[in-house]
Amino acid sequence: MTDPTKRIAGVVLAGGRSSRFGSDKAEVLYRGRRLIDWSIAALEPHCEVLFVSGHAHPDHHGVSDRPEPGMGPLGGLAGAMQAAKAGGFTHLLSLPCDTPEVRPDLLERLCRSDDGAYIAGCPVIGLWRTSDGGALEDWLTEGRARSVQAWAEAQAYAALEAPPILNINRVGDIGA
Repeated sequence: MTDPTKRIAGVVLAGGRSSRFGSDKAEVLYRGRRLIDWSIAALEPHCEVLFVSGHAHPDHHGVSDRPEPGMGPLGGLAGAMQAAKAGGFTHLLSLPCDTPEVRPDLLERLCRSDDGAYIAGCPVIGLWRTSDGGALEDWLTEGRARSVQAWAEAQAYAALEAPPILNINRVGDIGA
């Protein structure tokens, strides 16, 4: 049974350099909609509040990387986890800005996990305990691997299997 006190915030991780893409991926149109808007729309049904990490958005709270800028997806997660915890949220649902068409049932599966979980083939998609935000900042401050999967495994998060997820990393992926 799901904990009735669970409160879920969401974060779109949109702070990448887009070096393989060549321009700001969050703003690129995919099937008539900006990539960032695909992720926002996917998260909204599951979250009380949404944060956007690394990219300004007029309708949602922005969060900065922690403990400092340039920490990659883990820095964005750390910043959003701290903001969510400060707002009284117990969990944070994360989705990168470059994975349009994430199936709603996949996010629902994550949200049912009281202990948190991530998608094995795309570990930046996950449900995280906001109480782990300090541990994540420590991990980054200590100079440990900036791998979401390595951190998730160290924190004993469950890895959920899922069908392949479209991840737009290059201009050619837009036509996928």
